[in-house]
Amino acid sequence: MPRHVNHESRRALIEEAAIAIATESGFAAVTIRAIAERIGASTSAVTHYVGSREELLRNAIRREVDMRRQEAEAAIGGLEDAAALRAFVEWAVLGQDEPSHQRWLALVLGAASEPMLRIELGLFNLWWSQQMRERIARLGPADPTLAEDLLNVLVDGLIVTSIDMGQPWPAERRLKLLDTVWQALGL
Repeated sequence: MPRHVNHESRRALIEEAAIAIATESGFAAVTIRAIAERIGASTSAVTHYVGSREELLRNAIRREVDMRRQEAEAAIGGLEDAAALRAFVEWAVLGQDEPSHQRWLALVLGAASEPMLRIELGLFNLWWSQQMRERIARLGPADPTLAEDLLNVLVDGLIVTSIDMGQPWPAERRLKLLDTVWQALGL
């Protein structure tokens, strides 16, 4: 009798292994063989689900990026205007745990050497920028571009700082900084 395999679970396991390896050792270390070793399977078991390393990376990256996007959309929920913008930024700087920030930083660093990663990350960044611009425009600050740039630097800086320092700043410190920026922007 053939063994029943949950194909969706197997794909998810492969994609999670790819992101884990990339986070630990960089995207150059993500190979079919490395994935097979990580999940305790043969290389043919992995290639049953993905035809190439590029497909493997694309699927894993899309999954990771889609999860982040869904989390951000859930954080915004039914909020509007300033509350939606604030929830969006807070999700990025407070709602993510350290492993999530490490995975995201691995994506950003990997984009320099992986063209397909650069494309997928670029699509997320377009979505992010659109979300920021639309919400900021509704609030009518004196300089919407400055507001967007400042919020993006804040988000990026707090994510990188959490990696650079080995742990994120305490939530109250991040929140205090966000409050200060929010007040400076008049939001």
